[in-house]
Amino acid sequence: MAQEARLKLRMQKELKLLLVDPPHGASFPTLSSQSNITDLSSIHAQIGLEETFYSKGIFKIKVQIPKRYPLQLPIVTFGTPIYYSNIDNGV
Repeated sequence: MAQEARLKLRMQKELKLLLVDPPHGASFPTLSSQSNITDLSSIHAQIGLEETFYSKGIFKIKVQIPKRYPLQLPIVTFGTPIYYSNIDNGV
């Protein structure tokens, strides 16, 4: 149980860092510095950069954090439909 509490504290610290200094082009509309960060299992984010081929595009992503994070990697899925030539469900 102590390990679970340590992992939760680590996630809270990392989420607060995302709010203070987010990656370039990323925003986290469901997180705010005033909110109590209690549900750490899922994070909704938006990414979009002006200096890319997809300028003015906003892409929604969902990051699912496993209970054993950082020992297990987060699962990232796109909420915005995208097509990438090397990734195809038909294959």
